[in-house]
Amino acid sequence: MAAVLLTILKILGITLLVLFGIILTVVLLLLFVPIRYKIRAHRKTEDERPVAADIKVTYLAHIVNAAFSYPEAAYLRVRVFCFTIYRSDTKKVSKDSSDEEKMSTHSGKEADDNKENAEKDRQEKKGDRAESSIKEVNSELVQDQTEVKQTGPDKESAEAEDYSQEDGNFLNKIIGFFRKIWSVLKNIRYTISRICDKIKDIVNNIRYYVEILKSDRFDRGWKVCKSQLGLLFKMLRPRKFTGELLIGTGDPASTGQVMAAYGILYPLLGNHIEVTPDFERQIVEGSLFMKGRITIFGLIKCAWIIYFNKDIRELIKLFKREAV
Repeated sequence: MAAVLLTILKILGITLLVLFGIILTVVLLLLFVPIRYKIRAHRKTEDERPVAADIKVTYLAHIVNAAFSYPEAAYLRVRVFCFTIYRSDTKKVSKDSSDEEKMSTHSGKEADDNKENAEKDRQEKKGDRAESSIKEVNSELVQDQTEVKQTGPDKESAEAEDYSQEDGNFLNKIIGFFRKIWSVLKNIRYTISRICDKIKDIVNNIRYYVEILKSDRFDRGWKVCKSQLGLLFKMLRPRKFTGELLIGTGDPASTGQVMAAYGILYPLLGNHIEVTPDFERQIVEGSLFMKGRITIFGLIKCAWIIYFNKDIRELIKLFKREAV
């Protein structure tokens, strides 16, 4: 019985070790296998489409790859194990077909609804006409009754009351006018005080952030960010970078100025980009090729160091004013 239990435990241990080894290898592959990219671009004025570009990104020995080309077949394609997961041009076609089907189904429903709504509108219009005619008759009767009431000796008293009401309305208008002027003056005073308060708040905020920028904590955090961003730029920059450029502005003097700027940048670009001047024509042609790689581990490492740095975390809180 004990031997059977030992054999079962051995089998379980071996399977667990195998699974752990598989998971570990997959994680290491995902972290340390680089993402490779290639970029090709050229510009030729003689072609029908002068600008063309081709971008390819591969990962895990071309198991995952993405491609983008312009302008012959301007689409983005993503593949995994030769199976297309995403393609921008096919997605648009499927969307258009589904929209057409929806429009066709809705059109039939809308036609039936329109018929029913038309009949309802006709009935409602008939009812509205009858009600409007009744209202007109009633309004005429009311006007006749008021005219009859106003005739006679009461008419003079009504006119006197109207004159007194007009005088009272005139005085009320004058008082309301002066009240409006007083309220406007009060509002001007309040607005000026609010503007002054806002200016004080802005000045205090500027002083607060200037003090943060002058602090030693900001200097330490900036050094960490600067070093990590420099490493990230080194990882992202292409390992191979070549290009050719034919440039001419149509003016020999300005073309010479462009070449003088190229001479300043020659220590950085001389081994990678070759520039040929054309002092007679106005032309810009050339080609470009880039190839590089980056690992996910490098990105995670830079993000980890920046995010979990104490000084940077405190600076984030200070900029958000959470630590105040």
